[in-house]
Amino acid sequence: MKIVLAALNAKYVHSNLAVYDLQAYAEEQLNKERNELYKAEKAGIPEIVIKEYTINHNLDLILQSLYQEKAAVVAFSCYIWNVHEILIIAKELSKVSPKMHIWLGGPEVSYNSEKLLEEHPFIEGIIQGEGEVTFYELVKVWSCLDEKSEDDKLGRIADAGINGKDHRENILEKSDKYSGVLGITYRDLSGKICGNGKRPLMSLDDVPFIYRDLSKFENKILYYESSRGCPFSCSYCLSSIDKSVRFRSIELVEKELQFFLDHKVSQVKFIDRTFNCKREHSLAIWRYLLEHDNGITNFHFEVAADLIGEEELAVLSKMRPGLIQLEIGLQSTNPATIREIHRVMDVERLKKNMLTIKGFHNIHQHLDLIAGLPFEDVITFKQSFNEAYEMKPNQLQLGFLKVLKGSYMGEQINEYGLQYQDNQPYEVLSTKWISYDEILALKQVEEMVEVYYNSAQFEHVLNYVISFFESSYDFFEAIGTYYAKNQLYGIGFKREARYNVLRSFCMEWFKKCDRTFSAKILDSLLVYDYYLRENAKSRPAWSPEEPIEKQKYQDFFKRGGTEEIHLGKEGYDSKVAARVMHIEPVAREAVLWITDSEMMADEKVSKNSDAMMDSKNVKSEEDIAYCLFNYENRNPLSKDASVAILSHL
Repeated sequence: MKIVLAALNAKYVHSNLAVYDLQAYAEEQLNKERNELYKAEKAGIPEIVIKEYTINHNLDLILQSLYQEKAAVVAFSCYIWNVHEILIIAKELSKVSPKMHIWLGGPEVSYNSEKLLEEHPFIEGIIQGEGEVTFYELVKVWSCLDEKSEDDKLGRIADAGINGKDHRENILEKSDKYSGVLGITYRDLSGKICGNGKRPLMSLDDVPFIYRDLSKFENKILYYESSRGCPFSCSYCLSSIDKSVRFRSIELVEKELQFFLDHKVSQVKFIDRTFNCKREHSLAIWRYLLEHDNGITNFHFEVAADLIGEEELAVLSKMRPGLIQLEIGLQSTNPATIREIHRVMDVERLKKNMLTIKGFHNIHQHLDLIAGLPFEDVITFKQSFNEAYEMKPNQLQLGFLKVLKGSYMGEQINEYGLQYQDNQPYEVLSTKWISYDEILALKQVEEMVEVYYNSAQFEHVLNYVISFFESSYDFFEAIGTYYAKNQLYGIGFKREARYNVLRSFCMEWFKKCDRTFSAKILDSLLVYDYYLRENAKSRPAWSPEEPIEKQKYQDFFKRGGTEEIHLGKEGYDSKVAARVMHIEPVAREAVLWITDSEMMADEKVSKNSDAMMDSKNVKSEEDIAYCLFNYENRNPLSKDASVAILSHL
């Protein structure tokens, strides 16, 4: 008998931890039973196969692939981003394989199961909530149905231990194959939709470690779980429904972390909802990673930054740049909104901790905001945005409220005047506090933040330009309006073109607003940011001419630098150096901006240079300085080249 666990991931690099957990737990338990309760010849273990696709796959090809498996059961893992596609595939699959048992599971179908079964008669049942034990018991039922003899079928179910003798008698009385399996909603033999009640939560130590064979996860992000549940009650989140936080024993976690470290995997993402909700647990893991760092693997954590204490900060400060990264859910800084969404958060402490960690220069921080929350209008959201920007995250994610089935937010639709999309991702359209026009304006800001801030390719020029605006939000709003006016949205820009657009926007905006600014500084900072990330083969459009004489450029590398910076160390090859480095002149005023701005000096120059001069002493007849970019020596967090600023060549 073949059972297929099917997953549609958002991207190819993603993997679905849930289906691997279900497979591993079921196979482990069935093998134990075969060894302990059965004789091998009487207890055939069903084949459990995982099929992973992405939502970008052609749906007809997914249908063909699943059909060709010739499985008795196909169970889909459903999330907000894939349930629409899954229901389309499942319906067609039921037509070409009418005898197939089609089941669903996952957070997107756990809280409206009965309605979903009513609307989709081709679905036989739904696993609700935590699925490992439930799936295992279903596998035993399905394998019993595959037997030839009805007597043997009933005996096998009784032997399998699903409520023992009582369950056997229940089947004989009701002819209901699923009645003893907790945690499901299903159709009985008469077609009636039934629910068997909630399943007790399992110990996380009973979940098998799925990564013994890493060949199945080549070029994929690895997901890991050291806890389940969340102690908080945020009204927009499904994790608030179950506050029973459980932890995997630290001895087991450390053993499994060592496996990742020994195999030098590139990244492991912890999916714990609030990783640091139990201090001794998170501290033990961070200390272990610090002490056993392999110099390669990166670990991602979702944390409540305001819960980070002095002990944690001391550990974090010692970590290798790139060893860990933090995702922080700020969502809003508006006190009325924070109270209404039942969120517990000390915003000032969160900001203090983020800035402290920023100063360590070793940890990437990702900060989340949500637009469309209750009591959040455009004015208060603008304030939330500006405060978030001041926290200096490496990435600022501007998201929009999703009204999830089963969440408290979904129960407040009338009170909040919530209008949201009927289909996934169930995103907010408007509320009592914010209109759809304003939502659309925020979406423009969102895209500009992605292009010009989160790309981390415009940091120095942004600091200069934003200094002329009332706030960071005002800048992103203004350039978003510029994109709309010039019909620039939806265009697949090359990297250089984004710099050209930013420059054109600045020239128009400063002229219109009659603001005094330096075009020379602007162009120098654009050039600086342009070459900071890559040694571009073509000159940027705003600086098309080669600014340094070819012979002078070559002589610099032939003699191994200058008295300011000596390149001619052991093994020095002038041709290699010229190939992996680039020299660019910039205006001295721009150097002052690069070195004197707090974020620039901390993040990109003084902490990312082989040799950096005091900018106030950088003088030359042309009032310029020379930036030497070294692409062989990059910042491990930003991937920017290291920079040395020279007064002459």
